[in-house]
Amino acid sequence: MRVPRIDRLNALAALAAAALLLSCGKAAGVFLDLPEGESQEQEPPAATPAAARPQPISASALPQAQEERPLIEAILDADSVRALLPRDRAGNLDWVAALGDGIIEPRADLPGEAEPEILSGFAYDFLLKGDVPMFDAYFPHSAHAEWSSCRSCHPGIYPYRNTETTMDEVNRGESCGRCHGKVAFPASTCERCHTQMTMPEKRLPPEFLGDLAFTRDQDSTAAAPSRSAFPPARFPHWVHRIRYRCMVCHPEPFSERLGATRMTMSPMQKGELCGRCHDNRAAFGLVECNRCHVPQPATPPDTLQ
Repeated sequence: MRVPRIDRLNALAALAAAALLLSCGKAAGVFLDLPEGESQEQEPPAATPAAARPQPISASALPQAQEERPLIEAILDADSVRALLPRDRAGNLDWVAALGDGIIEPRADLPGEAEPEILSGFAYDFLLKGDVPMFDAYFPHSAHAEWSSCRSCHPGIYPYRNTETTMDEVNRGESCGRCHGKVAFPASTCERCHTQMTMPEKRLPPEFLGDLAFTRDQDSTAAAPSRSAFPPARFPHWVHRIRYRCMVCHPEPFSERLGATRMTMSPMQKGELCGRCHDNRAAFGLVECNRCHVPQPATPPDTLQ
């Protein structure tokens, strides 16, 4: 018996309605000829293997907030930085006061290294007796411990006990003169140590001490003659000093004695010497040659052979 056409259409409509009532979107799509993707329900997705599921992110893996650093570190113009630093009575830049006032916050470690102990509050300050009271010299051990490690001075420069210091040694660049007059205030700032002396105020210019001008030895230019036309490197000590304490670089990898550490590009490219920081992460990379190799001024700073 042949079913009339209208009855067949009614039967199909009934089946489609039943499929919708049963929430079977795929069946409804077949009966009603819905375009793909427009059915009312999708098949449940297959279970994702545990290894492929997103894993929770630990707190240590989250991006860390940018460490807030002093404004002075964003300035590379020497005159602008000089204007921000305090001065002592004689007129020198006072790095101890800058540290104490929070104008600078130099780090005590390199990126990725464990921070050493900073002997803040180390109170072993003492008075060195002179021939007359005016020549008594005050030594603030506490201020030096903020900047340097014990190994910077002991036992290489000073044995721990019974060491005498003379002004002749200081003026020759020995004893206190290893740093004072080179990177720290000069011996002409008498009242910083001899506190009973009365000297004219603001008599000395606020200079950045410790900038170095490198020269090449004959062996390097003989091996590569083209180097002689390439400006030797210059080192701005003050740029580094506002960012790092002395203990980060001295006495390792750089000796405090001028010229004692031989400087070549080969160890730097291996991550040694300047290459410890200048790797495009902590500081600009070694390929930025013009940052260090700049023409020498008419009156260069200390020359490092």
